[in-house]
Amino acid sequence: MSFDANGKYTVTEKTEIAYGIENIAKMVIRCHSVVRNTADICSDYKGPQIFVEYEPAWRSYQRMKSCGVHMRFIIDVREDNVEYCKRLSEVGEIRHLEGFNGNWGILDKIDYVAPAISQSHEPTIPILIRISIKDFVDPHQDLFNALWKNAIPLEQKINEIEKGIKPEKIETLTDPSEIETKYIQVLEKATDEILLIFPTLNSMRRQFHIGVFDVLKKNMDKHNNLKIRILFPSSASILQSSSSSSSSKETSKEKTYPGFELDYISIYKNNVSIRNTEPSISTKLTILVIDKKESLVIEVKNDLKEAFLESLGFGTYSNSTATVLSYVSIFESFWSYSDIVEKLKRSEELQKDFVQMAAHELRNPIQPILGLSSFLMENKPTDENEFYNIVKSINRNAKKLIQLTNDILDITKIETNNLNLNKEFFNLGDLISDIIEDYKDQLDNENVKLASKFIYLSEPDEKKEAEDGENKNKYNISVFADRTRINQVISNLLNNAIKFTNKGFVDIIIEKKYNENKVNISVKDTGCGIDQIILPKLFSKFATKSKGGTGLGLYISKNIIDAHGGQIYANNNKDDNGSTFGFSLPLIK
Repeated sequence: MSFDANGKYTVTEKTEIAYGIENIAKMVIRCHSVVRNTADICSDYKGPQIFVEYEPAWRSYQRMKSCGVHMRFIIDVREDNVEYCKRLSEVGEIRHLEGFNGNWGILDKIDYVAPAISQSHEPTIPILIRISIKDFVDPHQDLFNALWKNAIPLEQKINEIEKGIKPEKIETLTDPSEIETKYIQVLEKATDEILLIFPTLNSMRRQFHIGVFDVLKKNMDKHNNLKIRILFPSSASILQSSSSSSSSKETSKEKTYPGFELDYISIYKNNVSIRNTEPSISTKLTILVIDKKESLVIEVKNDLKEAFLESLGFGTYSNSTATVLSYVSIFESFWSYSDIVEKLKRSEELQKDFVQMAAHELRNPIQPILGLSSFLMENKPTDENEFYNIVKSINRNAKKLIQLTNDILDITKIETNNLNLNKEFFNLGDLISDIIEDYKDQLDNENVKLASKFIYLSEPDEKKEAEDGENKNKYNISVFADRTRINQVISNLLNNAIKFTNKGFVDIIIEKKYNENKVNISVKDTGCGIDQIILPKLFSKFATKSKGGTGLGLYISKNIIDAHGGQIYANNNKDDNGSTFGFSLPLIK
């Protein structure tokens, strides 16, 4: 290389080789000394330390910088070389390329300089090659430009290292073996949450056979708080019970009943949630998201293949926050949709049950009303007691019919959010006394005593109590509520208590503590108590084990109390004798 009279390069295409450390150093310095415009240099992670600590090289870079040479470095920046990279950035622009292992440079776009591969197993690089052949240099210059475009700025990499931020990337995988390895690796890293969508039943089986479910079990054994949610096609119905599956050869490859793979992890019931996807939202992709940090999407190219590797198309791995959260959103949409579908199915079943129940319950009071009224129209009894009993039966069944009709109307109001309250101030003691008097007249069982108790704690240790309404005016409790609806709730609780109590007492208890801004109303009985099976769903629609009940009263009562801002509860008495139903109402100061 030389310069003409105008200061431009005159290039003689040639190749030079330097042997030995001393000659290599001389060639590098000599090459640097003639650079006028650009120096594009690639280096592995060890390069920055050599560039900075080898004094002749560092002085050479400083000289080029002072002469206006634009230097660009592509380096694998790591935690152990980041300080050298910061120093090197004083003379040139640096970009990071993960795992880069090249060592070569292009000077002024006309010289290619690089170490040659030695066959001598020497610990140092003994050969340096310099090529100024245009057809050789130009492709390497294009290669550098392409690498530069895909590398990230040094400042970004430093920020990732210093703040512990993992670099975001999206990686396309085409090798089936690489996809399988990546799949297992990603699963094994999960510590908090795994979201997993199986596109088909066959894909779920194939993944079982490559050990995916073994990894899930090991992870749950290792991380107690790890939660797994799985979506799979509704064409595979859930699932045999773990007890039934254990009686067979669970791990047999020939095991084919739907959902066996999920039974394999069914022992972790608290950690694993499973739902079906509908055919309308089925996909041909296995979607995996772990800890909301990493995602892997695998295409099912041929679902008829038995082997996992033979069924695969491409795979896409990402730890990009935007990408991962997008797949989280997709999963949550599918999950919510499956939840809605399941609720709609349950609701449809409940509606069918309700129609059947309502028809049956409506028929029960209507039949005696029609039969007895027809009898009276044809034959009026001469015996006054017989006449009275017939009319009483008609009246009782008519009241049942009205009650059932009102319950159905209330359910409709609740379901359509139209349960309106007409609140007013009224004396709770007066209401309780009126209810007691009404029910005493209607109580047919002489073995059951109906009474009320007013309990007041005006001080921490001072308890005042009045029974059967005595001195109730002395302890007036004024509430702002819907009198009719509160009457309905208390009546519902009383009806239940009387219905299930053959002997003993049914008490309505009003309790007000000195330091609480609420009043508690409870109905305590000595009846048969609450069945443990029905207890958890006692205030749900149609929750009843009574042959003559609809299971609507407590559901309506709960919604009335909720609308007042109170709470309703039920439990069996501690002495295993009867139960207590109660609710609280807030008081306005």
